[in-house]
Amino acid sequence: MSLQHILPDQPAGGIPLRPTLVHLQHAALWLFILSSWFVIVEPAPYEMLFALAFLLFLPGGLTASIFTAPMIIFLALYNIGGFLSATQSWSLPPHLAERAHMFVFISSYMAVTALFFAMAATARPERIATIVRNAWVVAAVIAAILGMIGYFDIAGMGAKWAPLQRAQGTFKDPNVLSTYLVAPAVFLAQDFMLGNVRRPILRGLAFLIIMGGIFLAFSRGAWADTVGSFILLALFTFITTRQPALRRRIVFMSLFIIVSGAALLVILLSIPKVHALFMDRFTLLKSYDTEETGRFASQLRSIPLLLTHPNGLAPFGYAYRFKLDPHNVYINAFASYGWLGGISYFLLILSTIWVGLRAILIPAPWRWHAIAFFAPLLLMIIQGFQIDTDHWRHFYLLLGMTWGLFAASELWLQREKRKRGTA
Repeated sequence: MSLQHILPDQPAGGIPLRPTLVHLQHAALWLFILSSWFVIVEPAPYEMLFALAFLLFLPGGLTASIFTAPMIIFLALYNIGGFLSATQSWSLPPHLAERAHMFVFISSYMAVTALFFAMAATARPERIATIVRNAWVVAAVIAAILGMIGYFDIAGMGAKWAPLQRAQGTFKDPNVLSTYLVAPAVFLAQDFMLGNVRRPILRGLAFLIIMGGIFLAFSRGAWADTVGSFILLALFTFITTRQPALRRRIVFMSLFIIVSGAALLVILLSIPKVHALFMDRFTLLKSYDTEETGRFASQLRSIPLLLTHPNGLAPFGYAYRFKLDPHNVYINAFASYGWLGGISYFLLILSTIWVGLRAILIPAPWRWHAIAFFAPLLLMIIQGFQIDTDHWRHFYLLLGMTWGLFAASELWLQREKRKRGTA
């Protein structure tokens, strides 16, 4: 990791001895993202470093734009719906009622982080995207290594870092760890695809470690996210480039990733413990999905109930009634945030998909960043039908970066049109 990833472009004479506010902003952002590998406790270092980064960015590091207004409005309405729904928490047991109030405050905090990333990326799209990507890759390598240490019970850490016999590390759930690792894997894959790799051996090792962490978490959703994100990365890049050489490179790198992934899979499956758990997890549906009181049956039974409760069921109200979590962020949006929150969340998701596609079609200098952030975000949006993603820190990071890069691209396009108009 070099200072060039954190600091703004330096004069030919080298890095100045006295750091400027911009230097401090970028360093704080890098440390903030780096800390995301450790979130097993709350509040995590991520929360504290976010406060520091936010304060440092306030003087001149954030840009408000009309193009991010829809995200802000929908997130605000979504969380207002959550606070209204939480007024019903009196009907829940005391321990759930207390958690319900904390739930909506956490949701609001997550929304603020998305706003921060959007405004920071709007102000300095290329620099902010580069810092986020670099720090996230480093954090992902640390998280993946700790997860694998737990999985293989190295130094007796299995009980702590793999309590479900799946790589978990310093996350509360293997599903969260594995989806957290998807975006950094996409970043590295894109670097190789575009030929932007300075240390290919080191980057290649980081990629294999991250992919190993994704696999050993044994999350079916994360596996699908990874494959889908790589496909979208190659597809979006192929569509948006007119360079025959780059298109050939995309095809070559796609084949290379497939072969490398297959080789890594063969190696891991040669370990009996890994093979047994893989065969157990490699099924589309499990009994707890399809049984009479399982996930899908409970979701279907909840729909008529939600249609008669404009304020929802209160946070954790769904789990209290059906004895399990919704495992569907869209149903949970109506259950925990009411009709106002549920409709707002759907509008947020639909507008985000449009914004992401729009951002990758605008030929701004940072379009390749927009592709790298939007590809895993789109898969995570789809994964929301299978799991609750509304409190995932990395979901809001991808969300904010996608909107920020879109806003920066639209502003860039306006400037280019003015230049051509006056030329």
